[in-house]
Formats: sequence, structure tokens, C-alpha cells
Amino acid sequence: MADYSASPAKRGRRTKAQVEALRLAICAITEEARPCSVRHVYYLGVGLLWDKDTGHSRKNYSLVVRELGHLRETGRMPWEWITDGTRMARQETQYDTLDDALQRHAESYRRNLWASQRRRVEVWVESDSVGGVVEPVTSAWGVGLYSCRGQSSKTFVWEAAQQYARQGKPVTVIFCGDWDPTGRCVPRSVAERMQRYGNGELDLDFRQIAITADDVRSGRLATHDVNTRDVNYARYREECLREGLDPTISVEVEALRPGLLRERLSEEIEGLVDDTRRWNIESRAEEADRELLRALQGVARRIVRGEPAVEDDRDE
Repeated sequence: MADYSASPAKRGRRTKAQVEALRLAICAITEEARPCSVRHVYYLGVGLLWDKDTGHSRKNYSLVVRELGHLRETGRMPWEWITDGTRMARQETQYDTLDDALQRHAESYRRNLWASQRRRVEVWVESDSVGGVVEPVTSAWGVGLYSCRGQSSKTFVWEAAQQYARQGKPVTVIFCGDWDPTGRCVPRSVAERMQRYGNGELDLDFRQIAITADDVRSGRLATHDVNTRDVNYARYREECLREGLDPTISVEVEALRPGLLRERLSEEIEGLVDDTRRWNIESRAEEADRELLRALQGVARRIVRGEPAVEDDRDE
């Protein structure tokens, strides 16, 4: 006999008006956070526009992916508001013309202002998505940005150690990663490997500015359950207990507002400029170099057109 007992009630589909309201809200939070990743938009909307996914569900995250795709494909949201650090091209730099090459070099020319400073500074991020969020800051300050993509490989760390040794300067690595067993393992394992691969001679300062124990302690960020089967969980639990934190929860770096992350990173980098006078001198020289490159572009244009490289004003 067929079972006609009542089935669990299902949530009704959103009306057109509700869908439109949701899209407007997504546009608003994305515009304020831009540039940001899809995961940042998801976390910014938790508790406001949707509930946090639990268990193995990705229903609400999938909603964010779908709506961001629709908004950009229909022209309602600029594509550049959402970053995607996974698309990396491996190709030699090429130019359409000599003039194109000179123009692009004039626009992108940067002096290594850090050469005048006592320390080398780099920024490491745990994922490509976070890299796209902080790139405006690292680009503005002229520091290297490296994605660990989870736990740093031995090759990744070894190559970094060899580069630091050749340069012969103290190094500060600013790290942005999750507060979870893997995210907390990165600073420990990198510092240990750096000392081993550098024969104990490297002066390395490894700083994690996000996510920190204070971020977790604030209770303002979305959390999720820790994978207790992670091989790094035992040490993570010990650290959480020392910090007075619940070892069964973790926080992803995407839960931190992108604007706050960029502000925090910029302040950290600025604080590592130890010779501001020299920095400002080199910065002015950089602009003078850029003006020279623009002038050379004008000379090259005249030569290509068969004109004198320098205008002759003797007849005036």
C-alpha cells in the first residue's frame, strides 16, 4: 500500500522579487569588498543573506557561485570585482611593436625600493584566492607575493632559502592563512625547514597576520568544525588550549573582511620600512626614470617615422 503520510515541508522557491533583492545585496557587499574571491563573498553573507553550510552541504556556497556568475555575465557586476588566482599563464612576454614595448615598460617600470632597506620582505598566502585579494597591496609596496597552496612544498621552501642566502639580508615573511591545523602548521614547518636548508644561518622573521588567535577570540568571524583526523590536529589542539580557544573550531582567512586584511597587511609592510628617507629618495628617482622612459618612447617614434631623433629648432 502506498504511503500517503505527510512528508517534511520543503522551503519554497524564492520569488522574482526575492531573487532580485538577493542579487542587489550580493552586488553591494562585493562592491564594498572588491577585489575579493567568491569565498569572501560567501563568508560576508553568512548570517545576513544565507546560513553557513554545514556537514558536506555546499548549497549556499553554490548559490553564491551561481549568482556571481549571472551578475557578471549579464553585465550587472564588473568581472574584475572577483579575483581568481588560479589562471596562471606561462609564456614569454611579447609586444606588438617597439612602441608598444616602450609604452608598457614606461607604465610598469619599478625600482627595487627594498634594495635600500635593511630587510627583504615577502608576503606568503595559503591559497590563490587570498593572493588575488592582497595583490593590490603587495603591488603598491613592491614586495613578492607567493601562494603556498596549502602546506608549502620542500622545493618551495628550499628555493626560498637559497635565494635569501644569496641576498644576505634578514628576511621577514608575512603570512596570511587559516586558523586550522594546516594553517597553523605552515609557520612552524617553514621556520624549521628554513633553518635546516639555510644551515642555521638565515635570519628569518615569520609573521602570521591573519588569521590570528585574537581574530578567533573576538567571536566575530564565521567558524567551522575542525577535521580532527588531520595529521596536524594534535599540535593544533595544544596551541588552541594554550590560547584559551576551542580546539574543535577553525576559521578560514576568507572569513576576514578583504578591506581589513588589505589594511592590516599594508600597515605591517609599512612598519618594515626602516629607512624612510632613503625610501623617499628612491621613490622620486623612480618617477624620474619613468619620465625618461616616456621621453625615449617619443624619440623611438620619430626614428621609426624616419624623422630626426632630436627636433631641429635652428630655423626658428
